Amino acid sequence: MGITKIHPYPNETIQLARIAKALGHPARITMLKYLFENRRATNDTFQSITTLAQSTISRHIQELISADLVYSDYKEFEGNYYLKNEASQLIQMLIEDVKH
Repeated sequence: MGITKIHPYPNETIQLARIAKALGHPARITMLKYLFENRRATNDTFQSITTLAQSTISRHIQELISADLVYSDYKEFEGNYYLKNEASQLIQMLIEDVKH
């Protein structure tokens, strides 16, 4: 998103737009649901529940990280992905903002 397109909007609105974008694909919804239930996942986990290629999973994860819903670490050469503690609050904030 170019600077001229986001300039007139408050930071909170921009953050909500990132969250909405992250929720805008069935694979990312599937990945988030898994993390809400299990708290941790790997690339292999996401590949098995979505049947998507590793490179596609990586792009989807970047959207979730960009929206501040997920974070990652790398242990023993494998990426681990976790739901951020505030993820449900951010999603709820989006819903409430859209309602008003």
